[in-house]
Amino acid sequence: MTDIDSLRAELDGQSPRAILKAALAHYGNIAISFSGAEDVVLIEMAHKLTDNLRVFTLDTGRLHPETYEFVDRVRKHYGIDIEVLFPDAKEVQDMVNRKGLFSFYEEGHSECCGIRKVNPLRRKLATLDAWVTGQRRDQSPGTRNEVPVVQLDTA
Repeated sequence: MTDIDSLRAELDGQSPRAILKAALAHYGNIAISFSGAEDVVLIEMAHKLTDNLRVFTLDTGRLHPETYEFVDRVRKHYGIDIEVLFPDAKEVQDMVNRKGLFSFYEEGHSECCGIRKVNPLRRKLATLDAWVTGQRRDQSPGTRNEVPVVQLDTA
């Protein structure tokens, strides 16, 4: 049984707080991915469990002003730094010059999301031992209902 398998077996069925506490204890180089209001619950729990809270968020360059205001409110409320990750400017510029500002409406999200979300996330994950997300099994029936409590991310 791998370390991941044993940790998964140990934590399966545990409360979110217990899972987060175990993750924070098990992995030294860990961060929470913050992408919206529901992730504040994770930040709240982690804030009570550790003084060494690391949080990051993705800025796609297409966010609404209210999103920036919300991130700033969370930062101030908890007295934490939230690392903001950005897409590579050259990749965005090349895509926009080739396809226009709104190609994601016409061609789907694959290239745009890859450049604006997936690539910055991969760069960040390469620097971490583990990350915590707010994915819930009930959010996307059929796609996330089988998400294990702990999994190896091969990205």
